[in-house]
Amino acid sequence: MAHEKEDHRVRYTKMVIKNSLLELLKEHPISKVTVTDICKKANINRNTFYSHYANQFELLSNIEDELYEEIRQVVGYTMNHEASGKLSYEICKYIKANSSICEVLFSENGNQELLERILYISHDFNIEKWKKEEKHIDQKLFDNWYTFTAYGSIAVIKKWVKSGMKESPSKIAAFIDKATEAVSKDFY
Repeated sequence: MAHEKEDHRVRYTKMVIKNSLLELLKEHPISKVTVTDICKKANINRNTFYSHYANQFELLSNIEDELYEEIRQVVGYTMNHEASGKLSYEICKYIKANSSICEVLFSENGNQELLERILYISHDFNIEKWKKEEKHIDQKLFDNWYTFTAYGSIAVIKKWVKSGMKESPSKIAAFIDKATEAVSKDFY
């Protein structure tokens, strides 16, 4: 029983610390946020912070890794159920459902490589799929094509997030899919 309370308190403390950092990142880049700032915002002492994280950069990395892992599970589920055509929709739907964290992490104050990392989750799956569909295309061409379409998708998603996600996830995903398909036709 005491163990459950401790686990609950630890989870709660970590949540407060993470939320405090996210709030601070709305105004400042991570390089301008200190552990002291986080502690003040979270209303905790520095020892409490350091019992969970080494510094603000480790904390941010932890938040990003959790988001990445959750999206990786969504992508894995979507791919394993032969619904790869719905992949961009599932990613956009997840981003919209978790808009408060994604708005911060995908902003100028967040890690600019996080969205790229997320979109590259499906890279190997798509390469294998395209190889089956078009057996005579060079692997390097596929990699370049994927990079081109992934960065275009990143730009569209960042713009969508930055503008407050007014359009529905299905509308953004449909645009990404249509643009990718149009490039694919010329590519093949």
